[in-house]
Amino acid sequence: MINDDPSARDLVAIALRSFREAILPVVPADQRFIALMIANALGVAERELAAGATAEPALAAAVGGLLGEAGDLPALLPRLCAAIDAGRFDAPDRQAALRAVLKDITLARLAVSNPKRLVAEGQGASR
Repeated sequence: MINDDPSARDLVAIALRSFREAILPVVPADQRFIALMIANALGVAERELAAGATAEPALAAAVGGLLGEAGDLPALLPRLCAAIDAGRFDAPDRQAALRAVLKDITLARLAVSNPKRLVAEGQGASR
């Protein structure tokens, strides 16, 4: 059966657009900060839904490659922290690989939480 209903990402995008176009312009000044926080939260949710399908598998593969393990990103990240704590990346050649993966994780998180910062640093495209 084909599901023609909008996806969660589409629904959040519709809610965000409607909020920005219809609600935000008429919000009283004393409530503007709260309204902007709501718009920001919807924007983060929209980007997170978009990124989850593309970025997470690649990051899981990169982290798994460092650890010599397979799994999804939420399961691998605590293992990576434990491996760092245990000194598995203390050797200079391992540090370079670790830094590259940590940079990728940071950029992926910024793409969701603060994409304007990536644009300011010349690392990404604006939404």
